[in-house]
Amino acid sequence: MSLLSDYEERTAWKYEPIHGSFHTHEGLLHKVNPDGSYAPFQGSTVVFKAGEQCVQAIQTIQRILCHKLDGTGMLASPLPDSTVHMTLHDLISPEACTSTLPEEFSHEVADSIAMAAEIVRKIRKEYAGRKISMVPDRIVNMVSKSLVLMLRPQTDADFELLLELYHRFDDVKKLSYPLTPHITLAYFRPGMIDGDTLGAAVGSAQPDPEKSPVFEFSPEGLTAQKFLDMQTYTDIP
Repeated sequence: MSLLSDYEERTAWKYEPIHGSFHTHEGLLHKVNPDGSYAPFQGSTVVFKAGEQCVQAIQTIQRILCHKLDGTGMLASPLPDSTVHMTLHDLISPEACTSTLPEEFSHEVADSIAMAAEIVRKIRKEYAGRKISMVPDRIVNMVSKSLVLMLRPQTDADFELLLELYHRFDDVKKLSYPLTPHITLAYFRPGMIDGDTLGAAVGSAQPDPEKSPVFEFSPEGLTAQKFLDMQTYTDIP
């Protein structure tokens, strides 16, 4: 089975329609306050910075969703353009850490960033000039916390390179879930979600497979980041 075939099989759930009422994930309250503002939520991650074409496409989708869902109270505050990125590898967050004391947690975040930044430096040098082509796949409800645009590698070679870079960070933080490339479009506001209204809005914003652009991500755009909340990210040189 090819990598892309495996990806399609593993993500077949993305075609399930959004309907019916459901409650947001209890863990969302760690990221989003009841009024839709963003709660303190610190951690570290590794992301690919998005190019202009990608940012513009994401902005268009976000505008459609915000327009369709205006007044429903289902979405948190809009995310700034600076947050548009494709996550390569999650690292440390309050949801995925071994420390319970604030000081220990801070050290764990700092250590992960230092290790990740060094790996990023090596990747940028080793893979300079390479490109990873991704195409918009599906807008989905991601574990009842957010709406995300899933991205599909254009070829098996693109997926192979993506996985190769992904596993370079396993020594920093081994994850219990597989890589599912995506860009976060919006977070839900904690509470009950009208799935029928949400599903209709998402349907109107779904990318057209025959007209979808190709987004290119490069190792030179790979960046270790520290975040203070879901709208405040700082690049680590």
